[in-house]
Amino acid sequence: MGNKLTLRLNNQYQDKLSHLTDNAVEDLIQRYYNGEKNKILIEEYNIDISNLSFLVKTFPPKKYFDKICPFCNISMISYRQSKSASSKETIFCQNCQHELDNFYCSCSSCTAKRLKEKEVLFDVQRQVIIDENLIKKEYKIDIRELDIKMKLYISALLRASLSEDLEDINPISSSALILTPITLNNKYETKIITFLKENGLIIFSPNTRLNSVTIENNEIIRYFPLDVTYRLNIANDELDIEIDELLYLEDRIEKDEKLLLRLWLEIGLYECLEYLYSRLDEYSLPSQYIGKKTILSIESALNNFSISQVFYFIWNASKNAAAFYQKDNVTKKHAVNLVAGNISRNMERAIAENWHVSKYGRAFNCPQSIVSEVFFNRVLKIGDSGFDTVARHYFENNEEE
Repeated sequence: MGNKLTLRLNNQYQDKLSHLTDNAVEDLIQRYYNGEKNKILIEEYNIDISNLSFLVKTFPPKKYFDKICPFCNISMISYRQSKSASSKETIFCQNCQHELDNFYCSCSSCTAKRLKEKEVLFDVQRQVIIDENLIKKEYKIDIRELDIKMKLYISALLRASLSEDLEDINPISSSALILTPITLNNKYETKIITFLKENGLIIFSPNTRLNSVTIENNEIIRYFPLDVTYRLNIANDELDIEIDELLYLEDRIEKDEKLLLRLWLEIGLYECLEYLYSRLDEYSLPSQYIGKKTILSIESALNNFSISQVFYFIWNASKNAAAFYQKDNVTKKHAVNLVAGNISRNMERAIAENWHVSKYGRAFNCPQSIVSEVFFNRVLKIGDSGFDTVARHYFENNEEE
């Protein structure tokens, strides 16, 4: 604002008409806007300026007796525009520089007013989040109601983002740890957090950043799951639980084998998708074209093969897609769409011909995620063998034992 203020108050041409009477100045201004040539007017009125276009700068400001500065209580003014100007005149207060009808006015009074309004809005929105927390925490979920899926998700989330004081679950978007396999739009992370939030297992922390939620009419109408700060909302006989009960899953874990199988296949699916995205990226093929058909082919493969063996099918399918793209001059979308069929065909041949399918290791850029570590290390307690074992066979063998 300083430059604008200096420019307004130090118009070096304002004294060039001091030798004229008020009536002569008014006559000059009227003739100028009526279209008479600047050169003729400058010579006739003996105005000492070297540049013809500067004539309008010598005119006194226009005063508006009906427009009063709300802060200084004086009439506002505007500098006169060139007769060829298309922009609207800026009406302002010569004392404080307040601009009329300008939402972004940068005068000190408007700046202070906006800052105050922002502080008030901040306080109101912060209170909305605090109230939400207070209401939700009145209805804590009893830890005995949690199934293994809930415990797995909570344990993984706590390991990834629990604050040092054990109070908050920090935004997963700012965590350096990998909660889930990395897929498009962080789909698995969002799925886990949304599940926990909708089931009342986590609630907004009073420390939630305001830009991570949308508040209208004193109500949170939208939130960004990966950017919000949460708190656990779980109790044991209405008493707060010890955090390590869920962080390390110290309690005995129930053996709901159907649910455990679904979780295994779920984790395997996202690990396979992460590996597929990584392989496509190596060949500069776009992963956004991966859809439901490819997901179904991977899910089918996981019903018959281990995650590491499905990696083989993915490695082969992505290699063939890249070769097809380079050789046959097709679009990248067409090449990517061949992946699903390739996985399915190789899987079916492997079953029919009883192939010995290779077990691929984890790619260096696809490290094991926390949810996978918790599931195989703490829940099933089988470690890395979970990567090389067919999920269905694992539970079938357990039944036989």
